[in-house]
Amino acid sequence: MYDLTRDQLAQLARSRPDLGALMERGMGAVMAHLLEMERQHRVVQERLQDRRPVVPNSRNSHTPPSLDPRPKPRSRRKRSGKKSGGQPGHPGHFLEPVAKPDVVVVHPVTTCGHCATDLRQQPIVSMTTHQVFDLPKIALEVTEHQCESRRCPDCQQISAAEPPKGASQPTQYGVRIAGLAIYLTIGHFVPVARTCELIRMLTGTKPSQGWVLTCQKRLSRQLDPFMECTKRGLQLAASVCCDETGIRFLGARHWLHVCCTAMLTFLLVSRFRGARGTAELGILGTGPGIAIHDNLQSYFTFSNDHGLCNAHHQRELIYVHEQMGQAWAKRMIRVLLDGKKLKEHYHPLGKLVPPLLIDRIHRRYRLALAAGYEVNPRPPPPRRKKRGRPYRGKALSLLDRLRDREKEALLFLDDPEVPWENNQAERDLRMAKVQQKVSGGFRTESGAVVFARCRSYFDTMRKQKHDLMDGILSGLNGKPWMPEITRAGRRKFPSSHHGLKLTQSVKAALAS
Repeated sequence: MYDLTRDQLAQLARSRPDLGALMERGMGAVMAHLLEMERQHRVVQERLQDRRPVVPNSRNSHTPPSLDPRPKPRSRRKRSGKKSGGQPGHPGHFLEPVAKPDVVVVHPVTTCGHCATDLRQQPIVSMTTHQVFDLPKIALEVTEHQCESRRCPDCQQISAAEPPKGASQPTQYGVRIAGLAIYLTIGHFVPVARTCELIRMLTGTKPSQGWVLTCQKRLSRQLDPFMECTKRGLQLAASVCCDETGIRFLGARHWLHVCCTAMLTFLLVSRFRGARGTAELGILGTGPGIAIHDNLQSYFTFSNDHGLCNAHHQRELIYVHEQMGQAWAKRMIRVLLDGKKLKEHYHPLGKLVPPLLIDRIHRRYRLALAAGYEVNPRPPPPRRKKRGRPYRGKALSLLDRLRDREKEALLFLDDPEVPWENNQAERDLRMAKVQQKVSGGFRTESGAVVFARCRSYFDTMRKQKHDLMDGILSGLNGKPWMPEITRAGRRKFPSSHHGLKLTQSVKAALAS
């Protein structure tokens, strides 16, 4: 810092006519020029920071947690201030004694523990009980079906009784042990070889790995009525969550698509990711429901209304705030989380969010966008025209998406049937990733298809609180469990944000 004399100021004004003009206009013009220079310097620094190589993680991008660098990123969960474990007032769970135990063992007392007097002829004063719950030794129960054959006295032909269903071979395993093998491999992702070894340890009989795979295919073949019923239920749903993930087998990449609700799950293996793969589901475009997804452009080719996952937006905004140092992103996160709180406060009670509060969220949303465009001006067009879209950077691309998809991003405020995020679809797909990590994925396309159909069956039963083992056994017997389907009436809500009045500065920022 140094001061300039009057002669030095006069010499500076003669050598720099632009600064001389500012000095003639007064101190206000000089201060405005300094502030503008500071703003330009800040924009340049943010652009340079945007180009620094930053390793993304699962907290600020769509990178899976398995690829997070060390140390692991901090969780977004807030501390509750409570101690771990059961909280005061929690009923707890206890092993309650039974009134009629299976085995009773009496332990008599024969001598006095103090003076060694014989007590065998003395009456019993009291009796204490101690019950032990344990597994009995498991052994396979062999049922022999004897089919008679008799000769007809008239035509001398022999007629034989037909063996019951499930006993067509001279020796074979029953449906319960087959259901156990399916439950372990597909329900809990135990590898096939380990499943066979586990059954041997429990029962003393070791089935072959081919038999386990045959049991899976046998259940999958019986699930056609269930898959059709589930598809129909999703077509009638008010909103469905959609997503996809990559799986590899046969040396090529395939895609596992999901369409689900809180009560239904439908998984499909396809060789295509985009609109063609989604169309194979046969759900989007056939019903009036809203499709909730992660802004993959192929979903917008279907005629459904659309809603966007704000959990994806939150991760990207965290990256822009923490790695690029832009404050508008944190402001936008607060807007989205405040909208989520409004939804959780009103919609579970069967009430709509008041239009005034919705307008307030939209106004804050657009003001945050305007603040973002101030620090992320659109780059000038290149001198030479190049193929493709010009590079906009991560922050500007996110701003454009939030501006163009405002209705889809905030649709959860207007419609109680629209969730805030698309996490339901990601949870239903996560089990396929667990299968790949545990068993190394799939070797054939038919194996992946069997897994997808059975997982659809298992997840739907779990969502509707049906016993999985009972559902597996009924499916193996040719009568698969059918989910409950209710036609959810889609209510139309007025979009209260269309009449929102904006200031001229916000309009100019959004229009640019």
